[in-house]
Amino acid sequence: MSDMPKHYKPEEIEPKWQAYWEEHGIHQFDPGSDKPIYSIDTPPPTVSGSLHIGHVFSYTHTEIQARFWRMRGYNVYYPMGWDDNGLPSERLTEKELGIKATDLARGEFIDRCLEVTRKYEKEFEELWRRMGMSLDWSLTYSTIEERTRRISQRSFLDLVEKGQIYRQNEPVTWCTECRTAIAQAEMESKPFESIFNDIVFTLDDGSPIVIATTRPELLPACVAVFVHPEDEANRHLIGRKAKPPLFDLWVPILADEHVDREKGTGIVMCCTFGDKTDIDWWKTRDLDTRIVLGDDGHLNELAPGYEGLYSKKARKQMIAAIEEAGLLKGQKPITHEVSTHERCGTEVEFLSKYQWFIKVLDFKEELIARADEINWFPPFMKTRYVNWVEGLAWDWCISRQRFFGVPFPVWYCKSCGETLIARAEDLPVDPLTDPAPGPCRCGSTEFTAEGDVMDTWATSSLTPNINARWGEQDEKPGILPMSLRPQAHEIIRTWTFYTIAKSHLHEGTIPWRNVAVSGFITIPSDVKKKKGKGAARGFKAEKISKSKHGHITSPFLMLENYGADGLRYWASNAPLGSDMPLNVEDFKIGRRTLVKLWNSFRFASLHIADYAPGGEAAELEAMDRWLLVRLNRTIEKATRSFNGYDLRTARQDVGEFFWKCFCDDYLEIVKDRLYNPDVRGAGAREAARETLYRTGLAILKMWAPFIPHVTEEIYQGLFRDTDGLVSLHRAAWPEPEALEDDDGFAERAGNMMTEMLGAVRQYKGSRSISMREDVACVEVAIHPEARPLMEAVLDDFKAVSRAQEVKFVDGEERWQVVMSLPGTDFEPVTIDIM
Repeated sequence: MSDMPKHYKPEEIEPKWQAYWEEHGIHQFDPGSDKPIYSIDTPPPTVSGSLHIGHVFSYTHTEIQARFWRMRGYNVYYPMGWDDNGLPSERLTEKELGIKATDLARGEFIDRCLEVTRKYEKEFEELWRRMGMSLDWSLTYSTIEERTRRISQRSFLDLVEKGQIYRQNEPVTWCTECRTAIAQAEMESKPFESIFNDIVFTLDDGSPIVIATTRPELLPACVAVFVHPEDEANRHLIGRKAKPPLFDLWVPILADEHVDREKGTGIVMCCTFGDKTDIDWWKTRDLDTRIVLGDDGHLNELAPGYEGLYSKKARKQMIAAIEEAGLLKGQKPITHEVSTHERCGTEVEFLSKYQWFIKVLDFKEELIARADEINWFPPFMKTRYVNWVEGLAWDWCISRQRFFGVPFPVWYCKSCGETLIARAEDLPVDPLTDPAPGPCRCGSTEFTAEGDVMDTWATSSLTPNINARWGEQDEKPGILPMSLRPQAHEIIRTWTFYTIAKSHLHEGTIPWRNVAVSGFITIPSDVKKKKGKGAARGFKAEKISKSKHGHITSPFLMLENYGADGLRYWASNAPLGSDMPLNVEDFKIGRRTLVKLWNSFRFASLHIADYAPGGEAAELEAMDRWLLVRLNRTIEKATRSFNGYDLRTARQDVGEFFWKCFCDDYLEIVKDRLYNPDVRGAGAREAARETLYRTGLAILKMWAPFIPHVTEEIYQGLFRDTDGLVSLHRAAWPEPEALEDDDGFAERAGNMMTEMLGAVRQYKGSRSISMREDVACVEVAIHPEARPLMEAVLDDFKAVSRAQEVKFVDGEERWQVVMSLPGTDFEPVTIDIM
């Protein structure tokens, strides 16, 4: 390819090779291969909106690893999935179409969800294809498709049979905005401003007591009052009764050591339900149940006078009424942490509902022990998982009162209430449209279908099983446990935990051998400015989100500006598990690297386009051997980094060798031999061509996982005819070559050479002297025993430094060189040869 274009044009080159890879099946998994399998549990992106640059960042990490392991000789199983069932996709549909799920018949709304999610999935696929993702698209799955629903329901049946799943009327965390139960892992704590209200309750003898609460709207749900048994000021109240204001209720005053005597007045009302402590007291003390909040957060008939009001509006009206009655003794503004639903930010409530639960509290120790069987990258992410499991307070609630999800394969007998479970051979089923598997044991044939659907995580937790086609006729052997689970750190508490839990409960094993956790891309966000003259403006970093930053972080826009390889290079810049700020300058660095790669091989092509490897080996010179030694070191370091899932260090290893050793040093040094064979000799030129070919091909292979398009373009034009592969991405990862370096002679000589050249360059550059300008004399003080090192590279040194004469004087230190430029203001430079 001696006629390489002057400029590399990604907008032309990248689509060409993407189509070529697809046409030739370069990245397809081969089920008939005897190669070891490397299987990747690719995160199926949630279909809840358009993807942003943060997705490109983390998914590229996985893709780079896939290419590396393919080059290492593995049969890579690299699928893509779409997580398109559940609440996120429902909310997207509601937003996209301007409707509510309850506006339509259930089946019609599900159809709308399917239409919207399919549209976004096409957009997702287009993005990943344009990014050059080496996915096997024939392995693509959806979490709402028939096969996946069958596998998800098969999981349910298995857990029922093992006694690890149950249905119970239980207080659950509830989102009044989404109108569904949510699991502990779906909550996040946020600071909210509120008010502590000191409210007067009336004792059974008519005397007052004061109770502080932030939730006066739960007064009609009060079922008890508690004081600490050692609270001398209040323990005389134990055994009495109290009445909250506004409502005709009398509740017992009880003692419990969990009362915080320092909070409020030290007297606490227990409601059904304000928080987990209320639930614990309700269970252990067998208290009454008064659920005053409806599914939508409005008060019901148990709050006469406030029925139908939303909870916060009811709060304001109750406070006003209490104040008017003279029963409000004080108010104190506070900021406290409140649990919210991560999907919509709504403060969660606790409602009592029949729900399906998977037992996890019984297995906490086993689930923690499973973490020790998995390799975590970076290792500290295991601690996050362990801390989460240790802090679990509830079993996993998998019921959702929504529509677009995997149905529970369950019916309930109208006569006796017996639960009927679908037969395995009938899966997947929808009890709302499919008949029960037969009559009940009581003989009845009248059933009520379960209307809830499973939480989306109940299905997403099965991605290893979905990939392996668990229980299906085309089940894929050798996939489980999968080799790699790549993911972001914020879903360790959900996806990581739930998948480990399912694998433990189903198979008694781990789902994957390695977990690689990516960080976030962050973007500067204005910090609120202080008022007043001269107030400073500050910034804080926040995670990129679809809703806030999609307009400025569109991957398609960035693809237009920087190309796929530019984005890929940028994405590999962060240490695994660490967040990285979005900085446009980082994209420019990637573009410069692509230009440098193109230009360096454009130069090399002038000299090796007609090179035919495999002939008689040339006698390599010292600088050739030096470069190959450095190449070996780079291969070893990059391989080690890749094996440790440290892409950033691998890229740095390859980049440092490419920029400094290959481009800055060797290409400049070798020009004299390439262009002046009459002076330097034909053998010297041939040695340079062989070194260029061997090193250039290895460089392309090492860059290939990071920037596959530009490397493929160069390979096809310059190396394919001689190397013989249909694609660079079918090549093997380079291995260090056996070299004869005479106990490090060439490496020492080359290191000395490059250091001396660097000193000359710095001198000339600081004085705006062209590198082509001659240097009259270079004096080198070198120990006689080390002089052969200098003599081995003397011709190269003189050619690049433009030294007309090199004088040697005996140096005192064996492994040091002192270089001077007589007749100039050059300060002598001491160079350590070792």
